[in-house]
Formats: sequence, C-alpha cells, structure tokens
Amino acid sequence: MEAKRVPAGFRILIAVSLFVMTFLLARPSDPSTQGEQQFWRELAKLFNQRDIEGFVGIALLVICTMVTLIGYQIIVRVIEKQLNTKKRFL
Repeated sequence: MEAKRVPAGFRILIAVSLFVMTFLLARPSDPSTQGEQQFWRELAKLFNQRDIEGFVGIALLVICTMVTLIGYQIIVRVIEKQLNTKKRFL
C-alpha cells in the first residue's frame, strides 16, 4: 500500500504560514511597551550586543526559522499520518 503524501503547494503554504504567524507573534509591538524594551535590552546584553534593533531583527529571523522548521515537520507528519490512517478505513 502506497503512503499518501502532502502536496508540495500545501507544504509551502504550511511553512510560510508558520513563519508569518511566528513573526507577528514574536515581534515587538509598535509602539513597544517598557516591558518589551527591557526584555530585548537584557537579551542583547546577554549576548554582548550594543545594537538593539539589529539584534531584534536577527533574533526574530532565527526564532521564526527554527519554529518554522520544527513546526513544519510536525504538522506534515501529522497530516500524512491522518491521510494514511483514513486511507486504510476507506
């Protein structure tokens, strides 16, 4: 029995959606609150960075990429498992 795979277009949609949602949830609001500013300042100090805005950009890029890579794998495997399970019962 051949395993069902998730179409490539749907995989791309999953990855782009995850990246955009993570970015929108993780980025500082505009105008940013004192708590957000303090958080990013302390995090930048932890990595010995003076350019806070540059650090936030790089951090968001890394965070969004990691969440996308991990979340994409999980979602695609769950969907493929559901497709293959459904196929057995039909």
